[in-house]
Amino acid sequence: MTYKGTNKRDANEAEIVAFWRQMGCIWIPMKPGQGFDGLLIDRSGMYIVEIKNPEVSWHLTDDESCLSRAVEELGSEYHIVETLKSAAALIGLSID
Repeated sequence: MTYKGTNKRDANEAEIVAFWRQMGCIWIPMKPGQGFDGLLIDRSGMYIVEIKNPEVSWHLTDDESCLSRAVEELGSEYHIVETLKSAAALIGLSID
């Protein structure tokens, strides 16, 4: 996969990653062009995660779409997280 342009991170990524780390998770950020933002690891497993900002109209990049399809064809899940609530749900927590 190739990447053209700057490494644009969504405005909510830092808050979500900080939350996961506070919960004891490991976050491994990916380099641009790898098709997702990072690997999230907790006691229940490892997750391929793309963080998107619900405040803006967004779409998956070509690299993200390609990887999402490939992951799902293998029977796994490509996780798209937009909010702290969905970030918590991914690791089995509920917040209001």
